Amino acid sequence: MISQCPKCKEENPDDSVFCTKYGTQISESEKRPLPTQTIEAPKEELTSGSTFAGRYQIIEELGKGGMGKVYVAEDTKLARKVAIKVLPFEMAADPDRRERFKREAKAIAAWQRRMNRG
Repeated sequence: MISQCPKCKEENPDDSVFCTKYGTQISESEKRPLPTQTIEAPKEELTSGSTFAGRYQIIEELGKGGMGKVYVAEDTKLARKVAIKVLPFEMAADPDRRERFKREAKAIAAWQRRMNRG
């Protein structure tokens, strides 16, 4: 299923919260987004209680969709919750998919900065 951006009318995957082209919010969310950071994908499946990148303890899987899986984790160095999104290898190897992923991360970061100001 496809969601349409209310601002630019760009088609986005149904599980998208933000437009992949401009970062406009396209779906309502009851929860504020968790801080995000881009890191190389894990070599093993992430499970509750496992540690990723030496500092992120996985709490649970939040969901999965066309672009991969999203987990909530505890950043053990900064004592805060974070979201970790993992792309399947095939997508991470595709330059167009990587660009889409980067745009999504930038859109979420920009939205979060605006939320933290107000």
